[in-house]
Amino acid sequence: MRRLRTRQCVYLCTTIIFVFLVVYVFLYTDLSKKRMSVSMDTLPQMDVEMAGLGLPIATVKPKDPPKPLFIPQIHVKTLPQPRVLMNMTETEAEHNFFKYLENKDVRCNNDMRLGHPHDGGWNVCLSPPFSLLRPCVVMSFGIGRDWQFDDSVAKIYGCKVLAYDPSIVEMSNKRSSLIEFKRIGIGPKNMVNTAGWKLKTLGTLIREEGLEGRLINYVKIDIEYSEWDVLKTIYEEESLRNVQQFGFEMHTRELFRVSNINMPTKKKDFVKMYKLLRPLEEKFNFRKFNYRRNPFGDYKSNITGMSRSCCYELHYLNMNLVNKTDMIEHHKDSKLFH
Repeated sequence: MRRLRTRQCVYLCTTIIFVFLVVYVFLYTDLSKKRMSVSMDTLPQMDVEMAGLGLPIATVKPKDPPKPLFIPQIHVKTLPQPRVLMNMTETEAEHNFFKYLENKDVRCNNDMRLGHPHDGGWNVCLSPPFSLLRPCVVMSFGIGRDWQFDDSVAKIYGCKVLAYDPSIVEMSNKRSSLIEFKRIGIGPKNMVNTAGWKLKTLGTLIREEGLEGRLINYVKIDIEYSEWDVLKTIYEEESLRNVQQFGFEMHTRELFRVSNINMPTKKKDFVKMYKLLRPLEEKFNFRKFNYRRNPFGDYKSNITGMSRSCCYELHYLNMNLVNKTDMIEHHKDSKLFH
């Protein structure tokens, strides 16, 4: 009788445990399915229910919103440039010089022409990190009677423009509160030339304007062949150190044909001009992002018989002021740079 009761107790306990396990498995499976299909809003409530059953709680952290992808707008070509050497033939020297002028090592995705599309306008890169944001400063040398570039910079971007030209005797009217004109020219040294014009070096003017150590957004120079001597002083003073963009018009001796002075450019002249341009890139890390051949300066070469121009606008970016993360390097040429 006692043995029978013991056996019945064992059967009963086994049955109870089995039923409990079945119920436990059923509930756990059902709740797991519900947990998988439940919305993110009900997860905290479900966690409480699971905790009440003594089951493990899965915590889900909301994902951070994706950060906007920054795509650099400055493309840099890292390839050797054409060279102009004395051991070349005259034909090779001329060919390589103009090939060098028309070579671009930088592509600026937001390359804007300010002023006239032809004479009077200058190209400006507006892609990050280059910009014309207030308080922007532009130094403009060589105005003549063409204020298109200076007016555009002041009116559109609100930049302060420091304009210099010793050939302008007097201003007929004040153009803008943002344009400050001075009857001074840029020169290879501080001097008064034979025409009675007061000339100062770029470094001197930067100091006098209180811009030393400050960012200068753009320096533009158009001084009719005098740029070669001025470039030498700019290199000596290192006065482009804090200049973001540099645009100037270079001239060959064919410029003087308008005055019936025929001094054709020869091999030694091409080599000399090339050597004066190279330090801008090799020593000071400026790279050309655009150029413009002036069609009004076209002439027929005595060396090759090809149509050339005495005048090219060259536009450069100071790559010392660009972080690696702001640009994309290209190790082969592509249509981007043409």
